[in-house]
This record gives sequence, C-alpha cells and structure tokens, in this order.
Amino acid sequence: MSMQRVLDEVKKLAESLEKQGITVKVRNDDEAGMIRIYGEASDMLKRAISGLQEVSELAYTTAEHHPYWGIVYHTVEICKITLEKWNDELDNNELSELLWRVEEIKNMLERLQR
Repeated sequence: MSMQRVLDEVKKLAESLEKQGITVKVRNDDEAGMIRIYGEASDMLKRAISGLQEVSELAYTTAEHHPYWGIVYHTVEICKITLEKWNDELDNNELSELLWRVEEIKNMLERLQR
C-alpha cells in the first residue's frame, strides 16, 4: 500500500514537471516493488544498459559463493559487449571474447549436470 502512495506522488510530480516542459517517464514494477523514473533522453538501449548494471552488481557481489554466479557473470559480460556495440559492428577481438565466454558458460553448465 505504501508503494502505491509513493507511485501516486511520483506521478503527480511527473505531471507537474510535464507542465513545466520537462518530460519524464514513470514505470512501476509491482512484482519487484520498484518505481523507475526515466529522463526524456532515455531510450530502450540506455534503459537496457542501465538494467544490466543491476545484474552486473549481483554477479560481482555474489562471486564464487553461488553455483550460478559464473553463468550470470559471463552472460552479463556478453550482454555488455553486445549492447555497447548495438549500433556498431563487433570486431574480431570482441567476437573472440564472446566465443570464449560462451565456452565458459557451457563448461559451467556441464559441471552442474554432473
């Protein structure tokens, strides 16, 4: 219930800013208990990169203490490289790194199957 009140207040603030010519986007994720506010320069790619930073933090702080950390870590790194080059081309070094990380994920999955 308190999150709904926070969301209502944030929406009021967004409407007030809109009247002043400042555009913000408000997104609510009930399941996660989160409210996200995006500036007008935000686009899907920037939001994806931002969300990936949250996943990166999980991977980095979990380290080797969780059996799936390596899968998440290498997947995040693959996503980072890919998103950074979204509007560009991957070079041979980047492609090699992606292939190496895919192989690392494969090895970790095979270890989990045992």
